[in-house]
Amino acid sequence: MPFYDYKCKKCGNVQEELHSITKDPEIKCKKCNSPCKRMMPSEVNYILKGSGWASKEIKLKKDMTKKNSRMKGKMKERERSGEGVNNIEDLKKISN
Repeated sequence: MPFYDYKCKKCGNVQEELHSITKDPEIKCKKCNSPCKRMMPSEVNYILKGSGWASKEIKLKKDMTKKNSRMKGKMKERERSGEGVNNIEDLKKISN
């Protein structure tokens, strides 16, 4: 069950309450016993895990960009030396 923040309409006291997401209880202030209103959350307290999330995809893209840059550099070095890359086997040899 999640925690929710409630703010007193009368005195401005903020308190935390634990209840089900499907319930919308009437919360009373612990200081003055007046009705409270649920506040919008200011931060999110969960982590997105698994594949397909932007943060993971961005990291993969950065890793591939680095690898591609290294491979391009190696290929240019081989071209300058006159060896060149003619097929996939040549490419595999320089990537190791």
